[in-house]
Amino acid sequence: MALTLWPQQAREQRAGLLRLLGTALFESGDLSGAEAVLAEGAQVAAAAGLPAVQARIRVLLAEIHTMQGRAFSEAMEECEAATATLDSEGDLEGLAEAWILTGKLRFFRGEWPADQEALERALAYARQSGNRRAQMLASGWLVATLSMLSIPADAAVARAEQLLQAASRDPWGEAQILMTSGVLYAYAGRFAEARDVAARGRSLFAGFGARLEWAFGAFAAGLIELVAGDPAAAERHLAAACEALRAMGERGYLSTIAGALAEAVYLQGRLEEAQRLTEEAQAAAVPDDFDAQARWRATRAKLLARYGQFPAARQLADEAIALVSRTSYAVLQAQTLMAKAEVNRLAGARDQAEASLRAALRIYEDRHALPLAEQAQAALASLTGQPGTKPA
Repeated sequence: MALTLWPQQAREQRAGLLRLLGTALFESGDLSGAEAVLAEGAQVAAAAGLPAVQARIRVLLAEIHTMQGRAFSEAMEECEAATATLDSEGDLEGLAEAWILTGKLRFFRGEWPADQEALERALAYARQSGNRRAQMLASGWLVATLSMLSIPADAAVARAEQLLQAASRDPWGEAQILMTSGVLYAYAGRFAEARDVAARGRSLFAGFGARLEWAFGAFAAGLIELVAGDPAAAERHLAAACEALRAMGERGYLSTIAGALAEAVYLQGRLEEAQRLTEEAQAAAVPDDFDAQARWRATRAKLLARYGQFPAARQLADEAIALVSRTSYAVLQAQTLMAKAEVNRLAGARDQAEASLRAALRIYEDRHALPLAEQAQAALASLTGQPGTKPA
């Protein structure tokens, strides 16, 4: 092939530059452009006999492919193979990047504390190699792994603030941590701080031209408003995130965010639109993305119950609960229980509805998610006709 005729140094430089260009395109939201550039980079690296560079490119391609609708299991296999190569080559920078993706994938699969352990390992490699970018990415995702409250909200906030302090004077790192910290502040009932830090994070990413990260920030802002009980405000943020991701041709995160948007629209009584959004989420979700799969099922179940289709509604609600019951996603577990309670309430099964609400309330109280506990208390009071006790 023609590349083998190039001087070795030129091929090495070209492979490295293509990897960097692919990374920049990825962060700007040009997924197809990034994929093409990185595929070329992998070819050049192979021709130049650069297994570590090729492995680092494989890691980034694996992440892009999950966003284009491939299964998490495929990405995990690619990442494990790349990690083995990077380890044998002694490439600490590359190992930091590979372990970040491993941590993210384990988080997406609800594998706690394995997700945190992988990201802590990534952080260690990043520090050893002086890879500041990887250090900030690992820190940001460490905070993200807490966003479903694998630990209580107050402990999660304290950990996020610790990582934010370590990221001071690094705008990109601060932006990543700020966005997810906003969701944690919301769980703790600190809404002014939640909205402020999430807005600051989005503003920083907008200034960087990082469209993908900006969309994630809009998702976080939408979750904050759902916790605050303002579905109209949540819709504005979530719709903006979905629009940005659709324009990029992204499907992985879109499946989850479209499901959250369906819930915001459902809460405002626009049932046909909510149905359409659950269909979009269902079409985009890969089979092993339990988060996206549970979200569309939970909202669709309530829609079916609204239409009097109770057996089908109960089946979907039970499927949603089963998908999340063995994961670390405590908030999503409670949300699916809340959905089942709504289905049973509409079906006239008050005792079953009350049992699900009390189970959800226990989760919220255990995780110190005060606003969500208050929502569950309010639903219980409405169901039983007895005033609820404000959670401590």
